[in-house]
Amino acid sequence: MRPQRPAGHIWQQFTRLTPAEVLEVVPLFHPVWADADPADIAFADEQAAHGNFRTWAQLTAHTRTALERTGRPRPDQDLLRWAFSRLA
Repeated sequence: MRPQRPAGHIWQQFTRLTPAEVLEVVPLFHPVWADADPADIAFADEQAAHGNFRTWAQLTAHTRTALERTGRPRPDQDLLRWAFSRLA
């Protein structure tokens, strides 16, 4: 028997962002990334997010926490490594 879906629910599948799309979209997604070094954004994508926007959302939340705790003005690779360790 096929599982029933709620009325109006539409399944959607998204493809991963390409590295070029990441560098274009992520700085617009949240102010945390607006002033970030593009090399650090690329590093985060290569090491953790892999073009997955949901992972970028989680990474952004952990990066915000790390920035607040450390008082740093923008993410760097050391801070991002800590944020990676917090991802589910």
